[in-house]
Amino acid sequence: TMTDESNADLESEVMRIKSVYAQRQGSVRYSWINKGNLFRVQQLERDILAILRSRDFKNLHDKRILEIGCGRGQWLREFIKWGASPDNLTGIDILPDRVVNAKQLCPQGVQIHCGNAVKLSFANASFDLVFQFTVFSSILDMTVKEMLAREMLRVLKDGGLILWYDFFCNNPSNSDVRGIRKHEIAHLFPNCRIDLHRVSLLPPLARLLVPHSWLGCYALERVRIFNTHYLGVIRQN
Repeated sequence: TMTDESNADLESEVMRIKSVYAQRQGSVRYSWINKGNLFRVQQLERDILAILRSRDFKNLHDKRILEIGCGRGQWLREFIKWGASPDNLTGIDILPDRVVNAKQLCPQGVQIHCGNAVKLSFANASFDLVFQFTVFSSILDMTVKEMLAREMLRVLKDGGLILWYDFFCNNPSNSDVRGIRKHEIAHLFPNCRIDLHRVSLLPPLARLLVPHSWLGCYALERVRIFNTHYLGVIRQN
């Protein structure tokens, strides 16, 4: 049971996150026209598909999938492209305008909810795959992170996967994002098998180099030294 104090802390964190994302609206950094962003997304797609293949998630058609922090539904639509059925896809986001956009952009059948994922309305063991992309690094309050992680585990089926993609390093120019290292992920998901590896070339470096050499950026990302995110899976023991 949440106390009045923890409820207040949760509401404060939600308001902070809404304010931060409102300031990012329309940023060219996240546009498909931006070559650095295009490089990141296409590399990430390759890496995600490799993980799904290796975990026997090649056939997504009958998998029930939930995205935490779905935004405008970009990755939900990617999963449809990869073979998932719209009727099996669900997204949740705390920002009403993004939910409206997601409902407009996603096919009928995809369920998009406006709400806070620390209090999911779904039954236990509802989903085969639960994924979050750069949500946890946007949450600065540890209690909120713990609540969210518990809910993700609660709605995950036995044998299901949590797909994780997030910063592991801090951004010196953005105090609203805090990288999450492996020890913190292990704390958030106790008694779980966690398999992560470094992906995504440092964004400013990618934006600088991609217009000159796509192949050079690909080679540099494969070295992993200048990568900034963890991608991988979390499974319950």
